[in-house]
Amino acid sequence: MSDAHLLIREYYKAFNERRFNDAAEMFTHDAVLEHLPASPPLHGPAGYLQSARAAVAAFPDLTLQIVHVEQRGDTICEVDVLCTGTLEGEWKMGNLEPFKPTRRRHSYQIREMLEIRGGKFTYSSVSWNLQDIVSQFGKSGA
Repeated sequence: MSDAHLLIREYYKAFNERRFNDAAEMFTHDAVLEHLPASPPLHGPAGYLQSARAAVAAFPDLTLQIVHVEQRGDTICEVDVLCTGTLEGEWKMGNLEPFKPTRRRHSYQIREMLEIRGGKFTYSSVSWNLQDIVSQFGKSGA
């Protein structure tokens, strides 16, 4: 298994174990994180912490499972991730109206594009199937 794949596995494991500071340290200080549609990018370890804490505020039991990793050139990896959790808090999705708590367990997929240089993440972009999200979580986000 490549160093990139090992780093990616550790990144998601750290999230699932709520070791957010460990995962944050995997980002360079100038890393760009595009984690919500139509929202300004976040930056560096602090940006990762903001994103991770927002995710677990909405889904306290959220787990991320790697479905597939595809190497795209020397520095880019595309990761398909299955997200599973109970929507207990308000979920803010960028410029959409927030989704209200359903108190139900949901599963949805995301794709995260990660750029890795020097053993750290320099870029992270998360893409969502918004149609799937709206159909699962209600029209409050439409």
